[in-house]
Amino acid sequence: MAINVGYFLKESVTSFKRNWVMSLGAIITIYLSLLLVGVSVGSGFVLGQVVDSVEEKVSIRIFLKDGAAPEAVDALQQELIGNPDVATVTYTSKEQALEDFKTTIVQDSPEIVEQLEGNPLPASLDVDLADPRRVMIVVDTIKVSPSFTAVADRPDDPEKSLKYGQQIVNQLFTFTRLMRTVSLVFIGLLAVISLIFINNAIRLAIYARRKEIGIMRLVGASNWFIRTPFLLEGVIQSLIGAALAIGSLSLVWLYVLPSLRESLPFLPISLSGTAAAQVSAVLIAAGIIMGLSGSGLALRRYLKV
Repeated sequence: MAINVGYFLKESVTSFKRNWVMSLGAIITIYLSLLLVGVSVGSGFVLGQVVDSVEEKVSIRIFLKDGAAPEAVDALQQELIGNPDVATVTYTSKEQALEDFKTTIVQDSPEIVEQLEGNPLPASLDVDLADPRRVMIVVDTIKVSPSFTAVADRPDDPEKSLKYGQQIVNQLFTFTRLMRTVSLVFIGLLAVISLIFINNAIRLAIYARRKEIGIMRLVGASNWFIRTPFLLEGVIQSLIGAALAIGSLSLVWLYVLPSLRESLPFLPISLSGTAAAQVSAVLIAAGIIMGLSGSGLALRRYLKV
């Protein structure tokens, strides 16, 4: 068995060298295909973290009208606390809202604070959710509540008294789906081109060794003994392409992601070692499947054994 393995590898490498132009073309297209696969899978991990982070910050703020009766505000607060989709409800007074505003804005634009006359900010109830994805259900429940319309600061249009961040999450999900769809289309096109290159490389290898294959048939060599070197050649091409793709993505991981984290410190842009290992495993597995598929198609078409 050991001799056979050595023979198969030797024959595969020899054939690879003989048809290096076609092999190089196959490697480049495999590399580009797997690079897109890696970018798609890696960005999926990163975007998943970003979406989770944004979802955690999704909350509902209810702006209260000046002079709202404390009993009415308390009634709304108790109603919200009784909702199983609500985790906590926090009351913020007009005075506290102004102090928070000053703390937030004074560092960047102190002149805005100086121009304020009185306190234009309303009191509010801040609603944290047990499951941020159910924000619209909670919002719809609040809208139809008489307790809400009784204390909303915009009684003519109560919906404007609500502020929530689900729109941001929805836009992020839409962007993610669009990017994945575009990536899948490009991956599919490059995968087809890769299979064509592998197919042609194996076809040329079969043609170059046609006399040797004829002799093997005459001496009774098994079909798998004849086919295996060609299958290994396709796998070698794919593994080289996968190694190049992993190397390129490693450079992105080491140099590009840290720059993005510095530019966007408010977003959790990172890729853990476990996630990077999973991406590498996916690329290697995809490369092997691609190499075996291309070689298998060529052997079925051009090598009748």
